[in-house]
Amino acid sequence: MSERSYPDVDFVETDPEKMLTDLITSYEDTSGYVLQPASPEKLLIAWLASILVQQNVKINETAKMNVSRYAKGEKLDSLGEIFNDTQRLPPTAAEATFRCYISKVQKSSVYIPEGTRITADGDIMFATKEMLEIKPGEMYGDVVAVCKTAGEEGNGYQPGQIKEIVDVYDYYQKIENITTSAGGAGEENDADFYERMRESTESITTAGPENSYKYHAKSVSSAITDVKPVSKQPGVVDVRVLLKGGEEATETILKKVKDALSADDIRPMTDYVIVSEPEKDEYSIDLDYYITKNSSASAKIIENDVEAAIEEYIAWQSEKMGRDINPSKLISLVMAAGAKRVDLRKPVFKSIEDTHIAALKEYGPCEIHRRSFIKHFVK
Repeated sequence: MSERSYPDVDFVETDPEKMLTDLITSYEDTSGYVLQPASPEKLLIAWLASILVQQNVKINETAKMNVSRYAKGEKLDSLGEIFNDTQRLPPTAAEATFRCYISKVQKSSVYIPEGTRITADGDIMFATKEMLEIKPGEMYGDVVAVCKTAGEEGNGYQPGQIKEIVDVYDYYQKIENITTSAGGAGEENDADFYERMRESTESITTAGPENSYKYHAKSVSSAITDVKPVSKQPGVVDVRVLLKGGEEATETILKKVKDALSADDIRPMTDYVIVSEPEKDEYSIDLDYYITKNSSASAKIIENDVEAAIEEYIAWQSEKMGRDINPSKLISLVMAAGAKRVDLRKPVFKSIEDTHIAALKEYGPCEIHRRSFIKHFVK
């Protein structure tokens, strides 16, 4: 959830025309005089109406900040007290698993200190979370490292991209990430915080109800965007966890969620909790789009906008579990980007199960492009 959308509400009048009309009517009823357009009294009332409208706008905003669905920032934070004292989640840092190699086999253990730093570009640093022991006879060991910068900056580094050692350890040969870095997120935004505040009303029970499982799981990290608990057999609860941007949850986050949901004061005694990632239903994109000939001068701009629209669609499909593969959404985005017509061959509509996500199919280096789209000019 990225935004809140509710009907606007006014606690006091803020329409300048209505305010002016009401004041003139009140004055005329009280005085018995009909005001002329250029009369000093009417000009004074018009000035007074503008002041009252400005004041009422401030009154409205102040009143809204006392209603959780409209409150923002610190005002929303203060309302968390009445929702089971729910607190906004702080930023989290990305993590990845690193493989640390030594130059030759040793007869005794080699210890790599906690806090050993690795970087991809000299700016974003990762540091190991614990001491790593490479036992005698072994050439490498694996350890989790966390980004030193909280937020999304450390996300998305593919295996092998983070490999520059900063703190060289004994018998160092090389080091590299063997998993994609993920799990970093900024401070919980207002929309997500408000949704979790509402779900917190379920947290006064153990995690039996669906929304209670969601609340306790989302409270682990601001990187978690969607949670789906299902129970297909008595006593077993399968909780699927999805990160922002459709990213796969790291092993660290999955373990934290499982620990949180398995606590004695959270989990019902009869429940066995499993925590895992959603399954993927793959799709491909193949389309032609058409633009008018009189748009040829801006063809490159439209092409870039179509690219961005397709990326937006890919992100939209993967950011929520159970979201059907919807080709109509893709067509609407491409047309909004400037296309006059779209011939879409793939994807086709497909219903997605609650514990699955739609994911763009990844092709190998010798296969066709993961998506294709061709531009045509029409009258």
